[in-house]
Amino acid sequence: MQFQVPQFIDTEDKILGPLSLKQFFYLAIVAGFCFILFFLIGSLFVWVLLTIVIMGSAVALIVVKVNGRPLSRVFFSAMRYYWQPQTYVWQPKDQNMKTQREISSTRKPGLSLDSIIMGMALKKTWQKLQTGTGGQAKKTGMRQFSQQVKERYQIFEKITGERKAAKRVDYR
Repeated sequence: MQFQVPQFIDTEDKILGPLSLKQFFYLAIVAGFCFILFFLIGSLFVWVLLTIVIMGSAVALIVVKVNGRPLSRVFFSAMRYYWQPQTYVWQPKDQNMKTQREISSTRKPGLSLDSIIMGMALKKTWQKLQTGTGGQAKKTGMRQFSQQVKERYQIFEKITGERKAAKRVDYR
């Protein structure tokens, strides 16, 4: 048994020439506004200039598409983005993981065994880095690795089409 599968279901039907019904109504509303504006403005020259600007922007909002989306939707999305406050909240996947603020609030002020051990380990590591007493094999290995690694930059393209250069980091 064969079924006919509808295609191009994401495109709107063209009812009035090259315009869909929704596009035609938008254009009719703007034309009506310009018609009313003719009676409100006394000067014909000013009315013609305003009508050209208003009709041009209306046609652009109706017809122009950016990345497959109508310009009107892009415009309203941009307005919503700029007018609504952005709140970025990080929530760890592991709910048992405590944040640094929670850990510091549960700790008693003063010295604890954890802070002493961590401080001593950091101090020893820093001394080894400064004096270079971390072992000769490690030292030569790091030297060879640092000579091999060169800074590389790569140009990438964002979703918006903007091109940027970024430092490329390859981990081994």
